[in-house]
Amino acid sequence: MKHSVVLVILFAVPGLWGAATLGSALTASTDIVCPGENVKEDGEEHPGPMRPGDTGCAVLDGSVSVGTRTYEQQRRVQSLERREDAMTGALLLAYGTAGGLLVWRARRPESDRD
Repeated sequence: MKHSVVLVILFAVPGLWGAATLGSALTASTDIVCPGENVKEDGEEHPGPMRPGDTGCAVLDGSVSVGTRTYEQQRRVQSLERREDAMTGALLLAYGTAGGLLVWRARRPESDRD
């Protein structure tokens, strides 16, 4: 009995995590958001999503600038992150579902396995 609970937890937690990750990736905003300071064409910083024509985005790690990206580069980075999250979520969900089904199948009484 205790082994079954452990197995269910080993499959349920990744499955739920995968469902949340997949749901988050599928419902993510399509706005292009700079993870640091967003600079307009006129050289001034502005808040909010990036727009085509924004000249750059200073990517920050805490308060330290670690690089810059153009609008197109940031758009590609965000698209890649969404695809990676969707793939990871789908794999974790499939793992959790398959494992849960295996545990359920193994726990069925002999008379029900016909």
